[in-house]
Amino acid sequence: MRIALVTDSAVNIPEKLLQEYRIQVVPLLLNFENRTYRDIIDIKTPSELFQLVNKSSKFPTTSAPSPATYLEVYRQLSQEADNILCITISSGLSMSFNAATQAKGMAQSELPRVNIQVFDSKTTVGAYGFIVLAAARAAASGQEMAQVIEAASRVRERVSCVFMFDTLSYLARSGRIGRAAALMGNMLSIKPIVEVPASSGIVEPVARVRTKSRAIERLLEMVRQRAGTDNQLHIIVEHTRVPEDAEELKQIVHSQFNCAELLLGEFNPVAALVTGPGNLGLGFYSDSA
Repeated sequence: MRIALVTDSAVNIPEKLLQEYRIQVVPLLLNFENRTYRDIIDIKTPSELFQLVNKSSKFPTTSAPSPATYLEVYRQLSQEADNILCITISSGLSMSFNAATQAKGMAQSELPRVNIQVFDSKTTVGAYGFIVLAAARAAASGQEMAQVIEAASRVRERVSCVFMFDTLSYLARSGRIGRAAALMGNMLSIKPIVEVPASSGIVEPVARVRTKSRAIERLLEMVRQRAGTDNQLHIIVEHTRVPEDAEELKQIVHSQFNCAELLLGEFNPVAALVTGPGNLGLGFYSDSA
C-alpha cells in the first residue's frame, strides 16, 4: 500500500512537487499579539509576515504543531495508507520532531495497523526539502518503508545548506542563533554566512565577509568544495524577499555546475521570520557517494 509522506512548513519544496508526490505539510505556528497564526495558511507569504512585524513593537514567537495536530494528520492519511513517514525540521531547531513522535505513540492504540515512522532531517528549508523529496521519490517507485527511510538517510548524510544573511538580528531574536552568535560583533557592512550541518542540526557559523558579491562567491565556493563541479548535483536556490537576486544566483549556478535538478524557492513565513529579509541560500548534494 502507499506510503504517505508528512512534513512541516519549514520545508522548502516548490508547490508543484508537493502536489505531485502528495506530500502533506503540517503548518508551524506563529504567535503574535495574543493570536496564533498557521504558517502558509493564515499568513501565506513573507511579505504579509513582515507587514505585521513592522507595525508592532513586539517580536513574534514561533512554535511547533501540537501532537494532536500530527495525530489528526495521521488519522486522515491512515484512510488511504498503511505506512506513514513523517520527516521533520531538525530537532535542534524546533519541537516538531518531539510532537510528531508523541503523536506516533498516541496513534499506536488507535491505528494499530498503520506503520508510522518519524525521521529527524537534522536540517532545514531546501536541504530538508531534498531529504523529503528523496523519500517521496523512493515511495513513488514502490519501495518499502525501510528503503524509503534509507533513501532519506543517504541524502541527509550528503546534503548541505549554506546561507548569506543580510542581518543576524532576526535569527538572534528567534532564539536559534546558536554558535552563529560568534558572527555578530560589529555587523556594519558585514555579510555573515551560516549553515545547518546534519552533524549538529543547529545553526553554525561559517564566515564573515564584507560584501554581498563576496558572500555569494563564498556560497558557490562551498558547493565546489563539498560537491564538486563534475558530479551531477541537486541544488535549490532559496531566498527571503529578494527574488531578482535569487534568479540571478540561479543563472550563475546553472552556468557553473552540472545540475541534475535546479530548483528555486522562497522561504515560508515562519522560516522567513528566522532569517529576516534579504537572505540568500543554497541547499545542495551530489548524486555521487
